Amino acid sequence: MLVALIVNPQATRVSERVRRRVTDALAAEHKLEVRLTGQPGHGGELARRAISDGAELVVVLGGDGTVNEVVNGVADSPVPLGLVGGGKTNVFARGLGLPTDPMRGAGRLLELLREGATRRISLGSANGRVFTFGAGLGLDGAIVREVERRRRAHQLYGDPVYVAAGLKTLFLSYDRERPHLKIQRAPGKSSITGFFALVSNGDPFSYLGHRPFRPTPRATWEGGLDVLVGQTMSGPAITRALTGMLSPRPRATYPRFPVLHDEREFVLESDVPLAFQLDGEYLGDNTRVAFESRKGALTVVAPEPLGPRRIV
Repeated sequence: MLVALIVNPQATRVSERVRRRVTDALAAEHKLEVRLTGQPGHGGELARRAISDGAELVVVLGGDGTVNEVVNGVADSPVPLGLVGGGKTNVFARGLGLPTDPMRGAGRLLELLREGATRRISLGSANGRVFTFGAGLGLDGAIVREVERRRRAHQLYGDPVYVAAGLKTLFLSYDRERPHLKIQRAPGKSSITGFFALVSNGDPFSYLGHRPFRPTPRATWEGGLDVLVGQTMSGPAITRALTGMLSPRPRATYPRFPVLHDEREFVLESDVPLAFQLDGEYLGDNTRVAFESRKGALTVVAPEPLGPRRIV
């Protein structure tokens, strides 16, 4: 099999030694071509070129941002995607039950390839750009924006940066008085207003350390999109909801945080620009984002799910 390995050399867990070991492991069983990303957006271009050159499998060594780029080059093609980790959080890989350590990830990928194990999953699309696990307009986007600002300033690293950014955004810089957001749904479905929205293509939505963050626990990788709408900015209400979403047995919904389940298409509109994030990357402030679910848009090398998680 001709395998294209797309590597982000700047990813958190990708060193020259790691890259060499992953390359050697994959090359021992398959014909391998290695392609390095050089700038933002390069991953999608490399994936499309690899497919054009005959690649039968595209593998990503990098974080969720690199995975998103590559998926935008692989989506709707017959070529499957392989994941071997390499980033800080690796939400998509972990959500599919795959390792995040690159060497363990490479070994597991080879096992799954021998077994012929693949899953056909849905992707979300936001203004034409696909995403694997989640998006957010409003509070979540503003937190990601603050995280990226702190990283550029070398202020904090790891999970503490998310906690610090969340507290600052929630209590100091976000409009807690007036909801600006409206969710326009398909004809025949009522619209909903709120302060912010989280859009999930699967479950979990993210991770805090080893703990999964599950605001939409009924979301599935094969289904439509789930949307949590924040209709209050009350500190106690948000704290109670977050505690539940980080617990081993999250609820399907919480007071003032309704969840729209298995939506096929909808539009998020705001009367002021709100921060927007996609697969953990801040993409600027927006007043309108059109979402749709693209069912069966991606084949990924992954095991079948073990079964439904417990939901209260």
